[in-house]
Amino acid sequence: MSKSKGTAVRSVRDSGCNTPALDRALAVLEFVSVRPQGVTQAEIRAGLGLTANLVFRVAKSLESHGYLEREPATKRYRLTSKLLSLAQPRSEQRSLVQVAHEPLACLRDATGESAHLGMRTGLECIVLDRVIGPHPYKCYVEVGTRGPLHTGAPGKVMLAWLPKDELRQTLDKLKLTRHTATTITSRAEFEKHLQLVRRRGYAMDLGEGVEGHHCLGSPIFDAEDKPIASVWITAPAARLSERDGKRLAPHVIKTGQTITEALR
Repeated sequence: MSKSKGTAVRSVRDSGCNTPALDRALAVLEFVSVRPQGVTQAEIRAGLGLTANLVFRVAKSLESHGYLEREPATKRYRLTSKLLSLAQPRSEQRSLVQVAHEPLACLRDATGESAHLGMRTGLECIVLDRVIGPHPYKCYVEVGTRGPLHTGAPGKVMLAWLPKDELRQTLDKLKLTRHTATTITSRAEFEKHLQLVRRRGYAMDLGEGVEGHHCLGSPIFDAEDKPIASVWITAPAARLSERDGKRLAPHVIKTGQTITEALR
């Protein structure tokens, strides 16, 4: 790694396939993806060591194809959800988001709480869709938000049903970082908790990611019974205790099953 005017510069990885333009475009996407606050063309140039003309052309091309969007006021580029839409499981011509939207609305109506859809990306869960609940005081998470797998109900259910070897390999990489007083940070305790999740058929987090923000989730499976996504509701702690979770869990589980069946 080299230095340029005091700034660390990441090298563009050569795929070895004689496709320099593609390698640089992918490097730009990866560079932008880890900076949710957005980046300017100047920051991309400094970060990747590319010329101004090249960054301008690559960024404009990615923007025209819908993979980047540029904030007019700040001139900062951010990723759009287009890459996620390409990666989503599909039922015939409908994506996961399209298949799940109506069941999410039904879940919102049945529980009175905001309902969400998400899938795993690496060691994080990313929100793909959400339907906001009717309460004046509500909890919900914006589409595109990412969160660690170990602190939230959606991440837990996507881990709990993994094959043993894959779960072990994932936990070897997953840092159980503490976010609140209730975050599980012990590997042994977390593995025991995932066993409970699997026995119950649902997961809860009681302010493990954000204090006062509780979630209740269930898994969505593909045709090979692998957990590929999750559905969950969010609510303030006063409306979603352990007792409330037991009462509302059948609605969340049923929604996960409905989406699973629609994808097969």
